[in-house]
Amino acid sequence: MRKHTNNSRNRGIAAVEMALVLPILFMLIMGVVEGGNAAYSWLTVQKAAQIGARFASTGRGDEEGTRLSQIITATEAALTTLESESYEINVRSWPDLGASGDGIDNDPGAPCQLAEVSVLYTYKPFTPIVGAILPDSIPLYGYDRKVNEPWKPCD
Repeated sequence: MRKHTNNSRNRGIAAVEMALVLPILFMLIMGVVEGGNAAYSWLTVQKAAQIGARFASTGRGDEEGTRLSQIITATEAALTTLESESYEINVRSWPDLGASGDGIDNDPGAPCQLAEVSVLYTYKPFTPIVGAILPDSIPLYGYDRKVNEPWKPCD
C-alpha cells in the first residue's frame, strides 16, 4: 500500500491556489498601469490647456495676425507625448469677464477680454485585458481661462 506524504499534497494545493490568484493579480497590475497612463494623459491635457491659455493672454502675434496659430502651436507643443490625431484644440473668447454665453470660437480675444483654450483628447486603453472591461475610448477634457493682458489700451 502506497502512502501519501503531506509534502506532495501541499505542492498540489499551492499550484491550485497560484492558478486561481495569478490571473486576478495580473488584472490588478494591468489596471494600475492603465490607470496611471490615463491619469498621465489627463494631466498632460490639463497642462497643455494651461500653457495655451497663458500664451493667449500675452497677445503675442496680434500685430502679425498669427496669434491664433501661435496659441495652437504652443498648446500642441505640450501635447507631444500624446497621439496627434487623437486631440482637438479650441480657442474662444468672451468680451466680458463673466463668460456669459457660448463665447466667440476661434478668437483669442482683445486686450482685457477673457480667453479660453480647451483640449479634448480621445484616450484609448492600451492593455488588452483592461481594454476589454473599459470602453473603446474615453474622452479627456481640459481647459483654462485667462484674462488677456493689456498689450493695447482696453476698450
